[in-house]
Amino acid sequence: MGNAVRQSIRAVKLTNNEAEYEAMIAVLELAKILGAEVIEGKCDSLLVVNQVNGMFEVKEEQMRRYLDKLQVMLHRFKEWTLQYVPRDQNSKVDALANLGLLIDDDEFDSGMVVQLMKLVVEEGHAEINSTSLTCDWRNKYIDYLKTEKLPSDPKESRALRTKAARFILSEDNTLSRRTFDDPLSICLGPGDIEYVLREVHKGTCGNHSGAESLVRKIIRAGYYWIGMEKYAKEFVQKCDGC
Repeated sequence: MGNAVRQSIRAVKLTNNEAEYEAMIAVLELAKILGAEVIEGKCDSLLVVNQVNGMFEVKEEQMRRYLDKLQVMLHRFKEWTLQYVPRDQNSKVDALANLGLLIDDDEFDSGMVVQLMKLVVEEGHAEINSTSLTCDWRNKYIDYLKTEKLPSDPKESRALRTKAARFILSEDNTLSRRTFDDPLSICLGPGDIEYVLREVHKGTCGNHSGAESLVRKIIRAGYYWIGMEKYAKEFVQKCDGC
């Protein structure tokens, strides 16, 4: 067993379900910093657990934004699970939640208690599995792999069938692309491309690199999207360090 990292998070005024999402997203950020690859999450909100696991539909816009943000983060890990645990069966977590409420403002430090100054969804959100956004290049492949419906135009139909043969759709609607030598690459949508570019270019992968090298690193990391070269070139051009 490894060491336990205990952390209480206090944010602005939130509903119970918003607080659950804020806490889970903060924990995933911490887990990624610590180098975790497999996540086994527990939550005392049955509604939130069922939303994340795809059992319940999300109707409220704010909850949809939280769910989209959380899904983007979960796909940065190799494996993840989230299960429901009643609050009365998780006394340690309940105690940490109470600590976040009781501590005075001048007692905050970088360890046990963290103060969030704004909501994670205030910076915008990313749709990772939505097929309702026409600007997401993945939609046509997801729709085809789900329904096998082809365009009426024979030329478009042939092109879609040929290109779609390189993609695989998982049970949770995650689109992946087959590669010649490497494992499946997760297909990224508009919401999480910027994050991956930033992390690979000057974050977890160290030194700055040119556009071609950046694309190769992203592919090796297991990600893909249409127009990678264009995005990478524009990103490098905007980088002050390069």
